Amino acid sequence: MDHNSTSIYTSVTFALTWPFRPPEINGYADQVRQMSFARRTRARSRWRSPRASMGPFPAGIDVRPAELLAHLADRSYPVRTSFLGTTLVAADPSEIVCGPAVWEVLRRSPQRDVMGLAGAWMGFLGYDLALGAGTLAPACADPGGPPSAVLCRYDTVAQIAADGTCVVWGSGRPAHELVEMARDFARVGALGRLPDDVALPTSSLGRGAYQARVAEIGGRIRAGDFSQVNLAQRLAGAWARSPLEFANRLWAAAGPSSHAAYLGLPEGTLISASPEQLLRVCGGIATSFPIKGTAPVGRGAALAANTKDRAEHVMIVDLVRNDLGRVARPGGVSVTGLMAPLSTGYVEHLVSEIRAELADGVTPGDVLGAVFPAGSITGCPKIASMQVISELEPVARGAAFGSMIAVAPDGSLDASVLIRTAWLHGESAWYWSGGAVTWDSVPADEHAEAMAKARPFVEALGCA
Repeated sequence: MDHNSTSIYTSVTFALTWPFRPPEINGYADQVRQMSFARRTRARSRWRSPRASMGPFPAGIDVRPAELLAHLADRSYPVRTSFLGTTLVAADPSEIVCGPAVWEVLRRSPQRDVMGLAGAWMGFLGYDLALGAGTLAPACADPGGPPSAVLCRYDTVAQIAADGTCVVWGSGRPAHELVEMARDFARVGALGRLPDDVALPTSSLGRGAYQARVAEIGGRIRAGDFSQVNLAQRLAGAWARSPLEFANRLWAAAGPSSHAAYLGLPEGTLISASPEQLLRVCGGIATSFPIKGTAPVGRGAALAANTKDRAEHVMIVDLVRNDLGRVARPGGVSVTGLMAPLSTGYVEHLVSEIRAELADGVTPGDVLGAVFPAGSITGCPKIASMQVISELEPVARGAAFGSMIAVAPDGSLDASVLIRTAWLHGESAWYWSGGAVTWDSVPADEHAEAMAKARPFVEALGCA
């Protein structure tokens, strides 16, 4: 790269407040745009090393996360995840923590005087991380599966707003390199054609086995053992091409997803097209957005009026209220949105919003620990549901139904629910899908719902 011909930007404004607020609170995306330079010009200027600063450094306009990720895909622990209405992309972490030790990192006191995202922690907590604690049996053996959790500290982070405005947090040569990558407008190529004879994925629970388990759960609910259980299957297909190509295919098949994610690990690659946000923590407020209730595309109105779906949704809203109440100040939990429609390209959902004013001294790990794993993928009561899930599901959930997280040094946090999630290892691709079972569930309908949620995976494999 000839640094004498580096593009520079003319500054219009450089106002920045931190911690940021999401768009609906304080124009978060607008603040990211303010960090970047609004008018792009071409000039000849020698690069000045940003060693004395931690950013933000303007890195371009019209930057697409998938394209920047493509530059980093062959590096160590490349990551893409969501953070308060923006997308973060990074690689080459300075610190890596695995397994239950991630909770020690998450429960550290935030650095309130630190601005920005240099030094942010990103990674995932697998569903199986919650097992083996208390009365829950450990997860069953999972050959080829991911670690129970991985959390990485990234000293250099690209932050991309919804309109493509990008800034880089960091210092020295790594920040300079990431700025140059973001300014490279090379596009990710069009998705190539896959073979016509791709085999359909196999399931850990075939149609008959899945429906039999739905019937069993329904009987136990009617006997009073629990109120709702989220049953899941694992689909397995063949994939010998690059993980990044699979990610682009999954994201294209799923359509816009608020919490698309990617994490490359030595053991394999985690890829998600999740539309569900488990938790947002910012400025002493924690908010959760549980999704519950599913219907075919175009039947959103019928979903909102369906007694079964409304009942299963309200159960989970109440569970989330109780979870957040463990870390909130007295009387600080409220339901600020109930059963709003949420459309994807393959199913319709209902989503609610629960808000908590946090008690003094609560850390990001305290809040995450109170709600993890998400009630929307366990059922209620949570512990009883997780026990029957361990009994009836023949394979581990691994990373699926866990959470992809990003934590800023100041304690601001964004965590997804890892639904619509795949794990690639060797020449195999796994994907989990399921749904909530209640007392009046129809086994055939529940299996059809689980398969509908698997449509993005089937399309990504080239089977559809």
